Amino acid sequence: MRILDDIYLIPGFVNCYLIEREHHSVLIDTGMSKKAKKVIDTIKSFCADKPLAGIIITHAHQDHMAGLETLGQLYGSTVIAHKEERDYVMKIKDMPTKEGFAGKLFSLFSKIFFSSSYTVDQIVTNYEVIYGLKVFYLPGHTPGSIALEDVENHALFCSDILNTDKKGTKLIPPNKGYALDYEQALKSSIKLLRESKPSVILPGHGAPLFEPEEAIEEYLKEYS
Repeated sequence: MRILDDIYLIPGFVNCYLIEREHHSVLIDTGMSKKAKKVIDTIKSFCADKPLAGIIITHAHQDHMAGLETLGQLYGSTVIAHKEERDYVMKIKDMPTKEGFAGKLFSLFSKIFFSSSYTVDQIVTNYEVIYGLKVFYLPGHTPGSIALEDVENHALFCSDILNTDKKGTKLIPPNKGYALDYEQALKSSIKLLRESKPSVILPGHGAPLFEPEEAIEEYLKEYS
């Protein structure tokens, strides 16, 4: 699904985004392993002559990166993550466990069903620009979560730092059930909206939110 002239949404439980550049393409998150076919089909349909130069992982939850096992081997792309998330993507460290039963269950589920580790080829830091995307370091959901803003068209890829409703009309705070530190995650979401100038908000979960000015104003009023 084309969002803008050079951005394609690959929908599912987790939204992934394929970005077309002049000589290459870039993928933001991979989704689960079973989503790899959708990603491959989208690349073939829209960017067949544009090598997949980079795969950017916004954070190390398996629903956003398990497809690396297939896509990384197939395309040989540079895998990119924030320096504070690298060790969790590579399984050098276990992701800190969220307090409570739900957090422990999520951690156990990840260890049992998703034991593969992945190579991170390049790390990024706050406000760095890579492939025309400005990096925002926004801890809280995980220690090294990031969002990305296209420096030309100002599409904002916010991953799980912000969610939207199914109609793409309202901004929703980070999910308390999965955020490692909800209060920090909420502060990060506010910081992102104040520091970016999005033309469209493209979340990890929910529908694209076009002309987001009113929704941003309402969110900041309610949660700041």
